[in-house]
Amino acid sequence: MKNSKILIVDDEADIAIILKLQLEDDGYSTMRARDGIEALDLLSRENFSLVLLDIKMPGMDGIQVLEKLHRENPDVAVIMMTAHGNEDIAVETMKKGALDYIAKPFAAEDLLKKVHRTLKLNKTRLENVRLQQQLEEERKKMGAILQGMADLLIVIDKNGLVSGLNRKAETLLGVNSDSCAGMPVESLLYTDIAPERLPCKIVLQTLSPCLDVTYQLALKNGSIPVLSSATPLLNAKGSVMGSVEIIRDISVLKVLEQEKEDFVSMLTHDLKTPLTAVVGATDLVREGRLGKINDEQKEYLESAIESCAEMVEMIDTLLDVYKFEAGKMILTFTREEPQMIINKAMSGFRMIAQRSNTKLTATFQDRLPDIFVDRNKILRLVSNLLSNSFKFTPDGGTLELTVESVDSTAVATRVSKELYPDTKLLPGDRFLMIKVKDNGSGIPAEELGTIFDRFGQGLGRRRGGNKGTGLGLAFCRKVTDAHGGFIWAESVLDEGSTFIVLLPILVPQQK
Repeated sequence: MKNSKILIVDDEADIAIILKLQLEDDGYSTMRARDGIEALDLLSRENFSLVLLDIKMPGMDGIQVLEKLHRENPDVAVIMMTAHGNEDIAVETMKKGALDYIAKPFAAEDLLKKVHRTLKLNKTRLENVRLQQQLEEERKKMGAILQGMADLLIVIDKNGLVSGLNRKAETLLGVNSDSCAGMPVESLLYTDIAPERLPCKIVLQTLSPCLDVTYQLALKNGSIPVLSSATPLLNAKGSVMGSVEIIRDISVLKVLEQEKEDFVSMLTHDLKTPLTAVVGATDLVREGRLGKINDEQKEYLESAIESCAEMVEMIDTLLDVYKFEAGKMILTFTREEPQMIINKAMSGFRMIAQRSNTKLTATFQDRLPDIFVDRNKILRLVSNLLSNSFKFTPDGGTLELTVESVDSTAVATRVSKELYPDTKLLPGDRFLMIKVKDNGSGIPAEELGTIFDRFGQGLGRRRGGNKGTGLGLAFCRKVTDAHGGFIWAESVLDEGSTFIVLLPILVPQQK
């Protein structure tokens, strides 16, 4: 507070000099005005922290100065000075903006205490004003955001009564905030679920957020599908004072979902059916049923059939990825021997390995335990990994497949943190580990976390000249997740890649 600038307004020179000496001796800087006019002029040109203002002055008295000062310089603290017997007038001035008063004559100690206390009080007052203004600005900003939301927002109190709506809710529900204030929320929202199952009501029961609830919301001109979430409203003490529910119209999303299903249906029928016809007709020619063909013609026909088979496999993979994402994939789990599945998957690549002079090998640990899986899906998973490795392994390269049983402690640190950031393997868990290793072009480290995304292809792999849909590895991730397993890749550029799959092993039941 020291070094604060104080304006002394008093027509009595001797009192003004005494005040000046006492204040400056205590570390304050001062200026003096002889009357109200001079004081207001100084206040318009200089910045002061405090004004010591005498009530009785010729011309404009202290009260008139105070009123004008309070309007034009509200941040300046004022202490009124009055003679003994005029304390009532001084008290009245405090109602008009003065922070304190002091009666003449006064002791230096009392004066300095009042000055120090008033400066401190004014600093606190100004800080409170600043915080209140900031709070009001944030309130208006938040209000504008909520009112401008494209979603419906409904606030209820702890008794389940509506206490507020945003503009979108008013428009869509055909009401206004004032008319529905105090109304039970179930009287405002007509849905196809029980009132107690509304997210805002569930929050009041559980005292925790309720997220992503879908239901039909009835409106005047029909009903719409919505996705709703609610969260508690807490007071300063952390007690629940109500809840707020945000409701999103997902009609457009539903239409897009239907269009997606129609597209998938089109893929199934309009693409696969002609391909089947092409394969059938080509096969008739290849077998010589429509006339003799030579070896060169037969080779071309077989290549055409293989291309059609690849197209059918691509369509099937796209359909399966969609089914996994839509939650419509049905898996049939059976007890299987890993070696039989792996050998069957590899059998389809023996001819490819011979044609490309690729060394294809498989190593199996002795006495591999059985796994509980969907046999066809795991077979396709292994086939996709082998197909992917063949694409990026040069002719004359090597491709090695290893299958073994491992404990969670042996692989816990190897599981990709980028793909599985929140996953921790439990001690004692056992997995079947399938590794497909090639000596191809490799994958850049920054792309190892995205190659399992739909239509995701690493830049380094695209540069290799091999094209694909980017669906094969996405399918592998979906299958692995559905089995409660893990999949990731480890790679060194220009040296090759290793794709690793962990599948849970059956735990023998205790008899």
